[in-house]
Amino acid sequence: MVRAWRELGRACGSQLVVLAPPYRNPTSLATVERGSDLPLGSLVLGDGDATIAVLAELTALSYHAPWAVPCLALPAHQQLLEPLLMLVTELRDRLVVVHRPAARQGDDWAHLARCVRRRALPTAAELARWVARRLRQREIEVPLRHQFVEALQGTPADAGLSVASYSRLFAQYGTYTARDWRALGRLAAHAASGRLGERGTYAPIALRTVCEYARKYLGVPYHLMAERLGWEWVLEAGLRSAHYVAPERRRGVHRPTGPLRQQILNPERARASS
Repeated sequence: MVRAWRELGRACGSQLVVLAPPYRNPTSLATVERGSDLPLGSLVLGDGDATIAVLAELTALSYHAPWAVPCLALPAHQQLLEPLLMLVTELRDRLVVVHRPAARQGDDWAHLARCVRRRALPTAAELARWVARRLRQREIEVPLRHQFVEALQGTPADAGLSVASYSRLFAQYGTYTARDWRALGRLAAHAASGRLGERGTYAPIALRTVCEYARKYLGVPYHLMAERLGWEWVLEAGLRSAHYVAPERRRGVHRPTGPLRQQILNPERARASS
């Protein structure tokens, strides 16, 4: 069914446009399969008259580039359908809806960035679900949710397990301990809320701690982290730096360049050369 909607979208002229850091020069994404080339922190705007078909394209892209922020341009005459669209799409927790005026006056990429910054803050359940899907380990979702609840809300993880017990459980999947997962959750939450004036939604975290976490888990200084939008890329970078996942290396134009590429894709080499 999704493939059929995607074919309809192509026939109706739908398109995916990528706005990658530093969010100045948009480029067209030819196919969703090229999504694995997208830099961390990318925004992808789906636009077209067949909204369901565009949504299907964004959904397919999310499997190739789960770290990209999915954005949907919604025509003025379809804006009353927005609640229904959010019910039927599996991207409902992450989707940014950009209302498109009836008379188009050119593309306002700064407006797209503002819409992303105003996106609802992620919950502990959403962060855990994202990581579990990225690792293709659904059984880790509930233990991760416990860690993220403690990290974001300051309430102790339940289920009657100690930190050591959680860490032994997480050791079956990789190197991060329970404390590491909590730190990564706090880092992702900070990235989502830092520009919204809503940091009070989460348990407070000192800027010095954020800077330390950014270097430890992402391999980047804080100012580079602050320049990027979204929280998905923070989780992705944390998974890559600990070798839970590896970036696919495909021939394409959408890749970080220079020092940032080394810092995000090869954090150990970047630290060794600094």
